[in-house]
Amino acid sequence: MDSIEVEGKTYEEAVKKAVLALNTEEKDLDIEVKEVDTNGILGLLGSRKVRVTARIRSNPEDFGKKFLTEFAKYLGISIAVDVTHSDERIVFLIESDDEETLVGEEGEALEALQHLLRLAIVKEYKQNLKLLLDVNGFREERKKTIIGMAKKLAGRVKRELKPIKTKPLNPYERRIIHMLFKDSSDITTSSEGEGHTKQVVISPARSVNAHR
Repeated sequence: MDSIEVEGKTYEEAVKKAVLALNTEEKDLDIEVKEVDTNGILGLLGSRKVRVTARIRSNPEDFGKKFLTEFAKYLGISIAVDVTHSDERIVFLIESDDEETLVGEEGEALEALQHLLRLAIVKEYKQNLKLLLDVNGFREERKKTIIGMAKKLAGRVKRELKPIKTKPLNPYERRIIHMLFKDSSDITTSSEGEGHTKQVVISPARSVNAHR
């Protein structure tokens, strides 16, 4: 049971009954006053009755799973969604036979869907929570590709002693490169560009100060 309608002599009493019945805390409830009855003259005499409807407020994890499931249903795609937490992020893990539709070329569709999910959660909870969306482990494979590319470019930077830019990358992919060379004595990295996707500049450490 995630909702209940109760009444009490006061609002506080009605809410307390709802909290006990739903076995939760008041802060986790959405409460709507349905009715206030007062018997007596101008409410100064007699008894008073307050009726409220209380619903357990869903958390961002449950809300996100429902959003993704309904979105996939709209597209005619069957998915399964699991939720974990990593590095203070809510991680939504999707399994689906239709990876191509959800991921797109090099992850463009996945990034767009993640953006929609973030906007929906921000609108619902008025919080800009950190989250990550993945489909069939795509991001782990993508991470290996990004690391391989970054190491190859870093090798060129060491040989040629001049900065080299990557193609535009999303924030998650840029962070992979920045963390890869975070403790390097030979290589430093910085982001360059405007908007969601930016290039990572891989430079010789002795000629450019790190800027992450």
